[in-house]
Amino acid sequence: GDWSSDVWEELKWYCKGDISDPLYRQAAMLVNARSDYDVMVPFYDMFNHDNGKYNIRHTIDPKKWYAQIDEEGYEMVTTKAIQAGGQLYNSYDRCNICTNRDWFGTPEIFSNFGFVESMPQRWLFDFARVKFELNWKDEDESTKEIMVKFLVPPSKKGMDMLHLELRRLESFSKEYRDESYEEYEGISEYEWQMIWQYYDALYDALSYALQSGATLSDEVWDLDDGWWVEDGPVKAADEYDHYVLPTRSEKMSNDEL
Repeated sequence: GDWSSDVWEELKWYCKGDISDPLYRQAAMLVNARSDYDVMVPFYDMFNHDNGKYNIRHTIDPKKWYAQIDEEGYEMVTTKAIQAGGQLYNSYDRCNICTNRDWFGTPEIFSNFGFVESMPQRWLFDFARVKFELNWKDEDESTKEIMVKFLVPPSKKGMDMLHLELRRLESFSKEYRDESYEEYEGISEYEWQMIWQYYDALYDALSYALQSGATLSDEVWDLDDGWWVEDGPVKAADEYDHYVLPTRSEKMSNDEL
């Protein structure tokens, strides 16, 4: 795939690695999948992601990353008392040293890490200029009630586009849901199940947003391409400081998806 090809090219040209060596490739993939940036830390990859239960933090200053690690070592601490047998939770997009992750939400968690995160969830639809979070009412799962918080006032145009996307998803499900992973070469049963788990999360997110009764405003379309940035328009000197994965706004067929 494109992602793995990019990894091998980076290893070849920047790390001068021998990508024909199976052991080197395995070691490189372990670092890519399990490291904190490029630092391999025992037990670090055992901290599961959960923004609702996030209870640890880095003590390092990200601007002094390597120098501080060399001088003081790598350290993480809890942010609250943890009972014996309690679980430690990390955040893959909202940790205390996570930078430039204002755009990184539930779709990106799934794309990069392969799972659908629990509540709270963040959804950003660049093509419709709609950005919102979902969470349990009062942050209490026992309420069984999902609340929608728009991080940018939505527009009628944007909500109409989400409505069309919801209809497309319904058509997609009608055509493919009852099929088997065995009909598609290269897809495992687990991958097939995860595809539909993400589908359900996406469908629910769109439904909650459209049923929220939010006040609509067209002002978002007067903003520049940094409309989604938490602190306003993009002002970063480095063009990659605020990078949004492109979203196709034109209607796609089921086969293209």
